[in-house]
Amino acid sequence: MIPMSLGEIVLETGGRLLSGDSSMEISSVSTDTRTMRGGELFLALRGARYDAHDFLEQALEKGARALVVSRVDGGLLERARSLRVGVVQVGNTLTALLRLGAAQRRRGHYRVAGITGSSGKTLTKDFLFSIMRRAGSAVAPPGSYNNEVGVPLTLLEADVDTDYLILEMGARGKGHVERLCRYARPEVGVITNIGWAHLRYFGSREGIAEAKSELVASLPPDGLAILPWEDDFRKYMESKSSAPVVHFGLSPGARVRAVDLSADERGRHSFVLSVAGEELARITLPLPGMHIVLSALAACAAALHWGVGVADIVEGLENAEVSKGRMEMIETRSGVTVINDAYNANPASMRSALETFAALAGKRRAIAVLGDMAELGRYSEEAHREVGRLAVECGTDVLIAVGRRARLMARAAMEAGLPRGSVFTVRTAEQAAEILRAILEPGDVVLVKGSNFLGLHRLPAMVA
Repeated sequence: MIPMSLGEIVLETGGRLLSGDSSMEISSVSTDTRTMRGGELFLALRGARYDAHDFLEQALEKGARALVVSRVDGGLLERARSLRVGVVQVGNTLTALLRLGAAQRRRGHYRVAGITGSSGKTLTKDFLFSIMRRAGSAVAPPGSYNNEVGVPLTLLEADVDTDYLILEMGARGKGHVERLCRYARPEVGVITNIGWAHLRYFGSREGIAEAKSELVASLPPDGLAILPWEDDFRKYMESKSSAPVVHFGLSPGARVRAVDLSADERGRHSFVLSVAGEELARITLPLPGMHIVLSALAACAAALHWGVGVADIVEGLENAEVSKGRMEMIETRSGVTVINDAYNANPASMRSALETFAALAGKRRAIAVLGDMAELGRYSEEAHREVGRLAVECGTDVLIAVGRRARLMARAAMEAGLPRGSVFTVRTAEQAAEILRAILEPGDVVLVKGSNFLGLHRLPAMVA
């Protein structure tokens, strides 16, 4: 964080100073008392199921330097004053957090990239961060920290030495990305794809395209929009950008393109990076899957725009440390290969994971543990049935369907020819683990994928 005085924080948030010296300097922010180390500005957020105002006493005990609150009782205020802890009262603490993030953006001299899309956002962010940290000082959020809390907190992580800030931007409705852009002001915008995620909120893929395109519509004229060449909504997205556009993909029309692709026995792709027809270098990615190639290309396009050398791009991609639960390959002590892609699920990411799973399994027994796909609205029933059929097409030998909606996958898989004795339906990750422990044999390949709320990411540890 670029240090700010308590007086500046009051000014930026439109709050009232109830305790503390306005000249007091703040150099870090926390919204979670469990991770506090002392000296932070503790910002008490409120949500549908939580209220951090309940933990103000703990924040004081952990050594908070100041508090931003929407309400405070007299006893706690007196205690804060006795400890010389600053207290700023605001109308809405989430709005205050966003305003502080925007203030940090104005003070910073770093370059900002925003990444959105239906899938692949986190991988693209991880790849770009791995590249840019070799070119300078870079900041990116952990995991999928991509909402109206995660984005301003990431802005607050940048300091005076930061050269590049990489933001992931999620959306569950129209206007969400535009709001994040208003505070973050990205100069480079990447849209990974327009898929089927969160259809419950958007109503249609057209609605998704409109919402995701808010990123490129927010770019300055001297910025850059990076778009997928093969996407159905490419021309629509192009029409929303006043900034120049660069495409990534596998087709000749893409400026940043992968050619001469091959895959090793673990499904990890190698390709030659081609830019405007010039072949620059061969790159081998650390994860399996064709969709991983597209995330890498999107990151390449942003890095090239920022003038990064080819050697740093190659090293950054080949040595990237990606967020857990993204095509994570785990070899158990008993000789079972587990592909953990359980961070989330939608129809497009299910297809990518199943196709990669099929290629990796080869002649080995293929066991798919597939869970509910959430937030698909009226498309939910057919989408789950389609995944069940696709699982059979991809050569799945055993299907364990987890969750209420996943029963539709199981039914469709049996209709497509998978024997009834090879299909299991369960409600929880624990029940799926119990079945796996009973049937697993050395050499099996297991795919684990489903929406995050099911907790399927815990499965690999349960069967290790």
